[in-house]
Amino acid sequence: MFDYTVTTSKSVDEAVEALTKSLQEVKFGVLWDFDVKETLHQKGFDDFDQTYRILEVCNPKAAKEVLGMEEKVSYFLPCKVVVYESEGTTKIGMPKPTVLLSYIEKEEVTQFAQDIEETMVKAIDQAKS
Repeated sequence: MFDYTVTTSKSVDEAVEALTKSLQEVKFGVLWDFDVKETLHQKGFDDFDQTYRILEVCNPKAAKEVLGMEEKVSYFLPCKVVVYESEGTTKIGMPKPTVLLSYIEKEEVTQFAQDIEETMVKAIDQAKS
């Protein structure tokens, strides 16, 4: 699987708030919170009713470190976490850094991706509770 996705009983807004807090605890900040439905409505697509919040998140120290290993890692930055509603259930998910960075064939980048993935999974799991 290319993703890590969990369900939560929280609303999308509650999940985003909890996720923002849990990410901060592991030194990740939210750079951008893209509300897809709101943006599409502003562009005249009023018939789009599904809620998606795409968060671009970053740990500056980690970004600096991994960019020092391989500049093409920048293609995958910042990390994305999506909170959305599907069939009445709120989901929180992300593409796995280990899968994305597997295309960069450097052992140090692979290990780094594993560490970041574990950190982000921890934050997501904390946010869902």
